[in-house]
Amino acid sequence: MSPLLDIWHHTVDRPSSDLVLPDGCRDLIMVEAPGAKPSGFVSELHTAPVLATDFAPGTRLTGYRLAPGTRIDTARLIARVAETAEKDLLRPEKLIEEHCARRPATVDAFAAIEAQPDATTAQLARRLAVTPRTLQRQFRENTLPPPGFWLGLARARRAALELTAGAPLAEIAADAGYADQAHMTRAFRRWFGTTPARLRTDPRRLVLLAQSGLAVPPTGEQISTR
Repeated sequence: MSPLLDIWHHTVDRPSSDLVLPDGCRDLIMVEAPGAKPSGFVSELHTAPVLATDFAPGTRLTGYRLAPGTRIDTARLIARVAETAEKDLLRPEKLIEEHCARRPATVDAFAAIEAQPDATTAQLARRLAVTPRTLQRQFRENTLPPPGFWLGLARARRAALELTAGAPLAEIAADAGYADQAHMTRAFRRWFGTTPARLRTDPRRLVLLAQSGLAVPPTGEQISTR
């Protein structure tokens, strides 16, 4: 299975700091700055809201979003990006295939997480027919945060998608498997830096949370920064 989940584009029109919310993914981001040779970098796996690094106006960014759990040989990938001819830099899919991969067990684990994000780690392990200790080890060996991290993020992202439908917050919390509305509020503060009530009236954050990533399917071309 290809590690490439989605592709997005963004052109910087003015100096600004762009909000990035955790989505469970890392991206290979190609940078075309005015008067400079194209370059690239791999984004971090964000665990909390951050402001992206400023880019000069006129800079064009193309992000190749990698599926959650992708193993990235970052040093070699960026080295290949640096040595590749400029005409090939704008479509680095081949380099991604060569230096990024998802193990079958990882693919299965993330499919199970997205199918039931309100599960506990023990329930997730049973679904995958392994022990919780084995599951924890699999994530650790792939240099990934523990399963609980992914379950928590997936649940919050899935719940955030329901905010635009207008259902009461307590109902959304119950449907998402939170103990109560206060439980969901604590999770939203951790992951998105705001409460569900405020997020519901924040179009900027809602657009970001609707983009592809953990527990949200690919949506095609996106406008974003990382």
